[in-house]
Amino acid sequence: MLQRSRLAALTAALIGLLAAAAPAAPAAAKSPTITVMTRNLFLGADLIPLATNPPGQQFEQAASNMFAGVSAQDPTARMKLVAGEIAKAKPDLVGFQELSLWRTGPPPASTVAYDYIATIMSQLKKLHQHYRVVAIKQGFNVEGPMGGGKDVRLTLGDAIIARKGVKVRHSRSGIFKDQLTIPTQAIGNVVTNRGFNELDATVHGVTVHVVNTHLEAYSADFRLKQAQELVKGALRSKLPTILIGDLNSGPKLPKPEDRPPYLAIAKAGFKEERTPKFSCCFNELTDKSGWDHNVDHIMAKPRLKLVRSFITGKETTRAGVHPSDHGGVVSVLRLKR
Repeated sequence: MLQRSRLAALTAALIGLLAAAAPAAPAAAKSPTITVMTRNLFLGADLIPLATNPPGQQFEQAASNMFAGVSAQDPTARMKLVAGEIAKAKPDLVGFQELSLWRTGPPPASTVAYDYIATIMSQLKKLHQHYRVVAIKQGFNVEGPMGGGKDVRLTLGDAIIARKGVKVRHSRSGIFKDQLTIPTQAIGNVVTNRGFNELDATVHGVTVHVVNTHLEAYSADFRLKQAQELVKGALRSKLPTILIGDLNSGPKLPKPEDRPPYLAIAKAGFKEERTPKFSCCFNELTDKSGWDHNVDHIMAKPRLKLVRSFITGKETTRAGVHPSDHGGVVSVLRLKR
C-alpha cells in the first residue's frame, strides 16, 4: 500500500515536471486591422452665388473675385497640411472628396493653378510616405469668363489613394444617374455630376470592399436618390464592405430632410464606425470656433470592431488657414479572417 502511494506520488511529480518543461501554447493571433480615412478637401469657394449673375461684366467680376478668394486661401499650402495629416495617421486607404483642379487662361482654360491631388502626392513623397492613386473620378467640370479674355475652370470629384502594400483589384469609379442641374444666367445649365469610387482592397491577407462617395449638397431629394443608388449598386458586395465619404447627411442633423440618405444606408445594414466627435464645418477657413455636426462618415457591413478613431485638420497654414472646412476622420477597424 505504501509502495503504491510512493509510486503514485512519483508519477504525479513526473507529470508535473513534464508539464512545466513543455512549451506554452502560442496565444491566439489577433485579427489584422485596416485604417481608413475620409477627407473632404474643400474646393475653396461657394459657386452657387455665381449662378444669379447675368452674363457680361457682372459675372466676370464675380468670377474673378471668387477665384481671388480661392487663391488667397493658398490651396497648395492647405494640401500640404492634408499630406501631413496622412503621413501622421498612416491610413491604408484615404477617400478624398472635392478633389479640385483649378485652371485659368484663354478658353478652354488649361494653365494649372492648383492641382490638389498632385500637391498631396508630391508632398507625401517628400515625407517618405508611399501612396498611389487607385481610383479617381472628377466628373464636375465648369468654366466661365473672368474678363480680359481669361477664363477660370474647375474640375472636381473624388479619389482613393492606397498605402504601399495594400493590394487593389476591381477598381472603378462612376457618376450617379440622378444629378442636380443648376441653371445659371451666364453659362447655362450646370450639372453637379456627383460620383463614387469602389474597389476591393487586401490588407494583411484580408480582402474588403471599399466605397468612397460625396452625395449631393444642394438637394435633399437628389441626395436620397444617390444614397439609394449606392445601396443598390456600389455597396452590394459579398465581401465585408466599408463606406467612407461625405454623405451630407446624418441621423442627428437638425433638418429632418437631411437624415433620410444616411438612414437609407443604415437600413441596408451599415453601422457607424467613427468617433462621435464633430468634424464639420467651418464657415471660414480662418474660423476658430470649431465644428458642430457630422456629415463625414465611415460605415461598415457587417459591423467591425472599432479599435480607435480620431479627427484631423485643426492645424493651420502660416497665414492661419485650415486645410479644409471639414476635418478628416480616421478609423482603425479590426478585420475578421
